[in-house]
Amino acid sequence: MADVATAAKPSEFVAQLQAANLHPLWDRFRTITPVKPQPKDPPLLWRWRDIEPFTERAASQVPIDDVERRALILVNPAFAGDTVTTSNLIAAFTVLDPGDRARPHRHTFSAIRFATRAEGAATIVNGRRCNMHDGDLILTPPMCWHGHINESDHRIIWFDAANIPLLRTLDANFFEPGDPKANQFWMVDEGEEKLWTEPGLVGTELDYPATHSPKYHYSGAATRRLLAALSPGADGSRTVRYTNPATGDAVMPALDCYAVRLSKDRATRPKRTTCNMICLVVSGMGRSTVGEHTFDWSQHDVFSIPHWTLASHTAKGGDADLFVVSDKVALERLDLLREEYQ
Repeated sequence: MADVATAAKPSEFVAQLQAANLHPLWDRFRTITPVKPQPKDPPLLWRWRDIEPFTERAASQVPIDDVERRALILVNPAFAGDTVTTSNLIAAFTVLDPGDRARPHRHTFSAIRFATRAEGAATIVNGRRCNMHDGDLILTPPMCWHGHINESDHRIIWFDAANIPLLRTLDANFFEPGDPKANQFWMVDEGEEKLWTEPGLVGTELDYPATHSPKYHYSGAATRRLLAALSPGADGSRTVRYTNPATGDAVMPALDCYAVRLSKDRATRPKRTTCNMICLVVSGMGRSTVGEHTFDWSQHDVFSIPHWTLASHTAKGGDADLFVVSDKVALERLDLLREEYQ
């Protein structure tokens, strides 16, 4: 009987601690200090052929004047209905019909646009007009006013990514809507963007922001030229990092972007890292093994690579290009980035 009473005391003590808004470390140490990262989401593939019909329905059923953005966000069900693609990141496809204007606004989270079928569209960022061409990357850094317009005669679609989940976790987001009737917002040219168009050249008297790239528009044609000029790595792949031309750092303080060219039938070396990645297939076909999952992909498909999950990629039938967006720079700045190869 004494043994039973003695055994009950620790749990009684824990209950008393909890009632006083205290938790004992000793009975939950393994829970709050895991030995390695434990992503809750498995990798997931979103096929463009499944997404495209929904973009058509969205364009026909959702008037652009009634919504902040006509975008379809890619959601991993592992997050129990939360609007998350992978930890810290979301990805989406935005649709604009001819004449559509996605009203101006600004926010604390970082976002990018990557032109998939966007010829004829433009994004206005802080008074600069960025015309979208095949494979272009356009930044909308934190708290920069931006809006989108389709002045072509056809429907356009682009790929978006943002670090909204990270900002929500930190509860650090601010949002400010613009005036949808402010026509002067759209009446701009490239403005100061032309100061950052020449590689390797920076004006000595320029006053540029310290936290993000002063260049907002990165040419898809230039990216393809550099990928073609690079020597392949040991596994045949070639990688380009989009950088801040003034500092050489990542384009934004918590969002990092890369272009990767995979060589035909040469698998990349399996790698895992503490950052999360979302991959858009820009061109070609291939296969990826991410963790215990293997899937085939083709142009405009999207797949996620959760943190601390081994991933390897192979192009099939020819070279293949991927656009990769990640939270790597955020982990670097927190001194939490860790990478290893198998």
